[in-house]
Parts: sequence; structure tokens; C-alpha cells
Amino acid sequence: MTLLLPALVALAACSSTVAAAPPGASPRPTPSNGTVFDKAIPASVSDIGFVNQSGAKVTLASLRGKTVVLTDFLTLCQEICPLTSANFRAVTDAVAHAGLASKVELVEVTVDPQRDTPARLAAYQKLFGARPNWEFLTGTPQQVKQLWGALGVAYGRVPEPKGPLPIDWLTHKPLHYDVNHQDIVFVLGADGREKWLVDGTPNTSGKQPPTTLKKFLDAQGLTNLAHPGNGSWSAADVEQALSYVTGHAIQ
Repeated sequence: MTLLLPALVALAACSSTVAAAPPGASPRPTPSNGTVFDKAIPASVSDIGFVNQSGAKVTLASLRGKTVVLTDFLTLCQEICPLTSANFRAVTDAVAHAGLASKVELVEVTVDPQRDTPARLAAYQKLFGARPNWEFLTGTPQQVKQLWGALGVAYGRVPEPKGPLPIDWLTHKPLHYDVNHQDIVFVLGADGREKWLVDGTPNTSGKQPPTTLKKFLDAQGLTNLAHPGNGSWSAADVEQALSYVTGHAIQ
């Protein structure tokens, strides 16, 4: 479930600065959607040791030197996350086409560490046929809380509403809780600093999540897929932000 983020966007716009273009260089076009800023991530957060879908340790610090597209998600999301991942798939294709697969990393970090084990992340990755530069991370509840708390992303566990319980797409067992969370995409520069963010419903622009996850979407998720509404963001928005941050055309 989506939680809105007006306060964070306003704070980012007011308290941070946009890096100037080098003298004599043509100014890079500013992304038309989202918020451009320049903010450090605390070392204590950059050094958190998460685990990816293969069981390997990953930290934000270990990704320095690459531009990182970062978002929050859970594999059991029924409303937003499969749509975000559908857009991420399109972004990875555009990055590869631009010849920047070794320089841009896409990272989805769970807000449901109790259920999102590396094995679950691997199953989710397989559904999307994710490229090697698209990772899914989990950690302890404290690690996850520390990361998203530092980045101003709110989330919280809630019981499933009364009525027939949704069925886990992987285990086929009933689910008893969901995790509400803000739907935010960040771009981190090669220097590890936050450079851009957007929040809102993904506009998949006709792109579809894998059949397994499309069937798992609830009524709100199907509405989000068909009618993302005002304030939504697209894969093209992320690609434009990446073009701005990296200085290379990505589309």
C-alpha cells in the first residue's frame, strides 16, 4: 500500500543543492519529474551489510563508482511493487542499450525482511529475468529499519483486511499481514550521494509485470496498473534522471 511523501520531497528540494555543470560545458537537462538534489548518505548506512538474492553481501559503499537506482519493495506486494519492478526491467534494458550496464546498478531493498529471504528474492528475480546489474537485497529487521529511516522512507506492518486471505504466489499459503510503505525511487551518484528521487505510483506505460505477479495483484493493484493517475512516474523518468546524473544519454 502506498504512503504519500510530500514532506520528504519538500525537504529535499529546500535543503540540498544541484551540482553545477563544469565551466564551458553545456548544462545537462534537469529531469522533468522528481526532485534533483545532492545529499550525503551517512557512512553508518552505506556500510550496512545486506544480502542479495544469491546470498552475497552487498553494501551501498561497495557500489561506489556506479550510479545506483534504489527503491523499497517486498516480494508479496499486491499493489505497487510488481509495477515498479516492471519499470525497472525497462530501465535495465535501456541502460544495456546505452552500453552502461557495468556503470549503473539497480537495487531493490525489502521492507519485509521477515519473509523476504534470499531464496524468495531469487524467485522474484527469476520472474523478471533480471539482468546481472539488477539486485534484490534483504537483511535483519534492524538493518532494513536503519537504511529506510536514514532515507526518510516510512513503512509498517499491517494485518490483512477481513475476508478471504490472499495466497502467497510462491508457497501458495495464506498471508496474514501486509507491509504498507512509501513508494520511492532514488538515484545515487557514483560518489554515493543522493541525487534524485521520485515518489508515487509507477506508470508502466503498457509494460506488464510477469503473469504470476499480475495474477497476484489485488483490486487496487489492477487499478494502479491500468490507471496510475496524476503524480505517477515512468521508466522514462528514471532514464532521464540517469542521463542527468551520469552525463550519458539513456533512453
